[in-house]
Amino acid sequence: MNGKKEAAPVILFTYNRPDHTKRTIEALAANELAEETELYVFSDAAKKEADRDKVQEIRDYVETVTGFRQVHLTARTENYGLARNVIEGVTEIVNRYGKVIVLEDDLVTNPYFLRFMNDGLERYREEKQVTGVTGYSFLDDGTDYEKESYLCGLTGTSWSWGTWADRWAAFDKDAKGWERLREDAAYRKRFNYDNTYNFYQILKMQQQDAKTNSWAIRWYYTTFLQNGLILAPTRSLVGNDGWDGSGVHCGGEAPTAVHALKTERAITEFPSEIAELPEVRKRLKKELRKISEPSLLKRVYHTVFRRNYVGQP
Repeated sequence: MNGKKEAAPVILFTYNRPDHTKRTIEALAANELAEETELYVFSDAAKKEADRDKVQEIRDYVETVTGFRQVHLTARTENYGLARNVIEGVTEIVNRYGKVIVLEDDLVTNPYFLRFMNDGLERYREEKQVTGVTGYSFLDDGTDYEKESYLCGLTGTSWSWGTWADRWAAFDKDAKGWERLREDAAYRKRFNYDNTYNFYQILKMQQQDAKTNSWAIRWYYTTFLQNGLILAPTRSLVGNDGWDGSGVHCGGEAPTAVHALKTERAITEFPSEIAELPEVRKRLKKELRKISEPSLLKRVYHTVFRRNYVGQP
């Protein structure tokens, strides 16, 4: 980012974890572009009485936050749940600014996260096949990869993402036409990333099971229809600290990648070819096969394509 372009606003979605929220905001404030960044916090209302004090603690804390260009708090007066909060919050802010960066309350960012996200949003602004940017790397498994960043078709991650208003305008909350995935095996295989992960099953649950309410799988479906690609760093610029037992969806030991945050300088190399390179796809398929194992399926499902807020059914 050359300083002449406005930094993208950051949206942070919170619910009932004040300690995690503080760590998320403190790490973001340590980013080199934080002072140029507008921070929008969407705080959902408590679903149950036991969460009310924690929700208020977050709101009180946000009112004291400094280090950003400006901090804005939207305190929901009714419980939206994660999907509605994300969809309505992103729509409001991205339509106002034309671009947006999105975080949830258990993500800790590297100091170069905002620079990478903003540089990516600026670089691929006119490349319509690129539907977003993320600070999370699916390739960050400790294996060397010669490039600093890559483009891939795994566009639905909730572990940090950014997009533009024109791409988000295509978002279809009803996932119209999804039934073709059930009827067309070849089409379904492509949706399932060559059958390395069962994204179809998640979308089917979203459409048929009232208890499943995922914005991420619907965004993935929207971008799949456009053959969309997402820019990602080779080394993760964001970690998830919600694996400490504080959330019902994130228990046990976290994958190595989410603790990495190894990049010690700004990323300056970006793909010139708008395509998912064969070697990238091969690596990603290998990683997806690993996380598709039964022992990890539930864990990954609730993190990459999360259903609801922690503590909410």
